[in-house]
Amino acid sequence: MNTPEAALAALNDTNRDASTCNAMTLYRVVNPDSLGSYTELLHHEPTAARVDDLAAWPRLRAWALAVLDRTEERFGMYQIAIVPLNQRGDPDENAFHDLIAADVDVVEDYLCWSGCSELVPVRET
Repeated sequence: MNTPEAALAALNDTNRDASTCNAMTLYRVVNPDSLGSYTELLHHEPTAARVDDLAAWPRLRAWALAVLDRTEERFGMYQIAIVPLNQRGDPDENAFHDLIAADVDVVEDYLCWSGCSELVPVRET
């Protein structure tokens, strides 16, 4: 049985350069209200943050909102996550889904964007 620790160790063995083995990612959720929904990768940026480091969430969210603010993205739902990079330096969605299947608490969330601001901002505690 694959434990979260074993899944992370296997990922780290694959990605030797831990300083850039993951990426902050921003996906558009297409048709979020249907069974045929899917995501499209819009932007990604390498990061040293681990896929399971909850302390990275505020930086990920701020980065995604800044990207949405400086682009012409329209009203909609967006997924943000810290995703492993493959050997080419692209987000590896299969490895990300493998981590979820292994019960790793990955850093991911959803944003609702109005076209100029976040519709339901997170309440600061």
